[in-house]
Amino acid sequence: MASPQLKNGFTKLANELLEAIARTPLTGTQFAMVFCIIRKTYGFNKKTDKISISQFMDMLTISRRTVIYNLQDLESKNIITIVRRQFSEKSEVNEISLNKNYSMWVVQNSAPQVLHNRGSAKLRKRVVQNHVKSLPSFAPTKETITKEITKEISKQGLPIKNHMENLIPEVIKLFEVVDPKNKTYYGNKTQRGACLFLLQEYGIEEITKRIEVLPKTNTIPYFPNITTPCQLRDKWVVLDNQIKRHKSEQNIKNNIVAF
Repeated sequence: MASPQLKNGFTKLANELLEAIARTPLTGTQFAMVFCIIRKTYGFNKKTDKISISQFMDMLTISRRTVIYNLQDLESKNIITIVRRQFSEKSEVNEISLNKNYSMWVVQNSAPQVLHNRGSAKLRKRVVQNHVKSLPSFAPTKETITKEITKEISKQGLPIKNHMENLIPEVIKLFEVVDPKNKTYYGNKTQRGACLFLLQEYGIEEITKRIEVLPKTNTIPYFPNITTPCQLRDKWVVLDNQIKRHKSEQNIKNNIVAF
């Protein structure tokens, strides 16, 4: 049974700052990343710390792409500060700190690469770096529907959300293969809202990959049963972890199952 004790360590944080964080409309992942930064800084009685992408991945069990996007987004909102240093071809781990002057936070801002390119996390000047040599891309991806959509958005100057909403029927259509009853959800506000969340959080390419494996994973013991957009939204992380665990077990048995 867990029994945390202050004598084993604690994080000193002003109540005013804690309340400011609590009332800030962030995603669940961003809240988690903010508290990871607090743990790595205030938790060790310091204001800043060198925190690598892999550290966030290990602490939160999320993908590299998700870490990059959300760090960029938190930085664009002035909630965190990132100091980047590079010597020759090698990039040092970035120093990250929480901006405790919450009056400077601009929550409606979003990083351009988060808005315009959710399908991939390319290595740009402003991308959060790990301690690695220069690479062409953190998460290289092939030409996708997402790329074409973002090109059109740039040409037309239309809101990103409108184009995401246009993709909702495509997501529901993919779900019809999993369960035909999804054909009744095109006008369902709850299911449409789940589709929009998935599109904004993961992009059409990742969603397509996940939906394509559902007919198989739904038949495997201990995997979450997912047949609707709402269920995929709520069980995405559980499904991702189970797939990784299954692959690892199959590797051990020399009988790799491809997802």
